[in-house]
Amino acid sequence: MDESLYHKFYEQEEDHWWFAARSAIVQRIIRSYGNVQPGETVLDIGCGTGAILKALSATYDVVGLDTSPLAIEYSRKRGLTNMLQMPVHEFPRERFNVRTAILLDVIEHIDDDVAVLTAARRIVEPEGRVIVTVPAHMWLWNAHDVVNQHKRRYSKASLKAVIDRAGLDTVRITFYNTLLFPMVAARKLIDRARSATASHVSDTLPNPALNSVLKAIFASEKYLLPSMNLPFGISLLAVAKPRSLQK
Repeated sequence: MDESLYHKFYEQEEDHWWFAARSAIVQRIIRSYGNVQPGETVLDIGCGTGAILKALSATYDVVGLDTSPLAIEYSRKRGLTNMLQMPVHEFPRERFNVRTAILLDVIEHIDDDVAVLTAARRIVEPEGRVIVTVPAHMWLWNAHDVVNQHKRRYSKASLKAVIDRAGLDTVRITFYNTLLFPMVAARKLIDRARSATASHVSDTLPNPALNSVLKAIFASEKYLLPSMNLPFGISLLAVAKPRSLQK
């Protein structure tokens, strides 16, 4: 990711509707499918500026991993101490009993997405879980993907194939960011037609009232996702487990 975005993310990630709602959804999925108890370890691979780790730290022992020194610096500014700057394949597994590893909008940035998920599978405990979120639908590709240095967007089938090749079995895979799909998809296609450039966030937060409404709509999916797969959406979410476990 372009390092110029880290400062913007640090300033807005806890409040911006997209990040705040994704955090609420992922926290609910971890409680429902993470196979992790309070006080046990959750590892965030590609932790960015650490906003979701800060939220999770109220319940779990959290560890952050990122290759960017700026990401680690900003995460520490949030009061997080267990931060490691290194590639995922160098993670010192023997030091931590990782029950859940999360990769939130990470693998689309990486050429070898299978290798990263394979490393995550080796890190988690045999009964652990790997939770992944990615952007969906290549037909939604626009300047946002370029600015954020994405390599690809995923279909449900392509994400499942990558998980399978990494030696993981899919427990759940579903679209999400469904309720706002018409609005967000239309905006992405309009931006592409205009050759507009954008990241997830602008230089300032949206109007507070609009930000609150968008956050409430998107975050409400946390009540749906634990019990049902959504049929379409801007993004995909998958829960996987090491293949050595019996289904």
